[in-house]
Amino acid sequence: MTEIYSEVLDSFLDRWDLETVKRMSIGEYVGIGNKDTFCQWVETRTRSLGSIKGMTSIKFGIYERQNPNKKPKNYADDDTYSWLRSYGSSHKEAFKNIKRDILRIVQLSEKGQFGDLDDILLPDLFKWKVAFLYSNERLIPIFKRDVLFKIADHYGLQTDKSTTISQIQEMMIAHKPAHLDVYRYMRVLFEKFGRKKDLDEPAKERNSTKGRRKRKGASKRNVQAQVRTVTRSYVAEQKHNKIQERLKGLLIAEFGEDNVLLEENYVDVKLIQPTYLGFYEVKSASYASECIKEALGQVVLYSHHDDDHRQKKLYVVGQFPPNEQDKEFITYVKSLLDIEFDYLNVDIE
Repeated sequence: MTEIYSEVLDSFLDRWDLETVKRMSIGEYVGIGNKDTFCQWVETRTRSLGSIKGMTSIKFGIYERQNPNKKPKNYADDDTYSWLRSYGSSHKEAFKNIKRDILRIVQLSEKGQFGDLDDILLPDLFKWKVAFLYSNERLIPIFKRDVLFKIADHYGLQTDKSTTISQIQEMMIAHKPAHLDVYRYMRVLFEKFGRKKDLDEPAKERNSTKGRRKRKGASKRNVQAQVRTVTRSYVAEQKHNKIQERLKGLLIAEFGEDNVLLEENYVDVKLIQPTYLGFYEVKSASYASECIKEALGQVVLYSHHDDDHRQKKLYVVGQFPPNEQDKEFITYVKSLLDIEFDYLNVDIE
């Protein structure tokens, strides 16, 4: 089931990578009768990744009216479009500013800077769905405000009109059980606090997942955005490379360049010290526990095949610090291993 959710996300990111969003026209963003617009993908074609049904099309910031003569109150409009007044006096100006905000959501979400999303003008329902789609599955895909406030109350977060969605997302992230991915966690929460009609089953996409590319040894990683069609696996690979490059820089700064090796015998980063060797396996998963589950077998195998007799220390490296559930899992893993092990997070900002 989780794989199908991920395939739906792959399909979205394959269609709407960052460079495509930068080139997006208003007709590609929203339009009547076009099922391939950005807004159609966010609301309908990725509905299984969190429903944003409800509210009028003004949630997109701007929309093309079905009946050109039926102009809604309280919004700016012309013969074709209606939009939030704060975005400008013409539909061209409004779309320019909305696209600016969409790009900002994408970039902040990729970096995990979710607290900065609250001030963006777009309605929360749409804004946070877009944020999830570009968050590398870091956010919890629940977007209905009433459901979020029920969850917040359940976990003891005192809520009022000033409570932000980022605060509730942070609280949900902190309580995510280590053994559940974001989709299973979403379903658990929805069964308690949501409406079943908003919990859609994912439809399996056909050409959504491409084979993972082989990584070759290199002295420097490619961390620049590229103009190309991408899948989530490529996005994850770029994040992996950024984390790896940042980790290498931090270790070189502390231990010297001659003591830090990149991808020797497939090890992401190897540290050589007089009394020990450090093996660092980098993962781009959104939670520490998921990084550990993906990496631990690899890093143990790499250290096993290294014939150097110095003490060996194993590290799994991800982008985000562990939450409380992750910390319990890390403590448990450490108690099982007869070798020094830890999880490290590296800020790629």
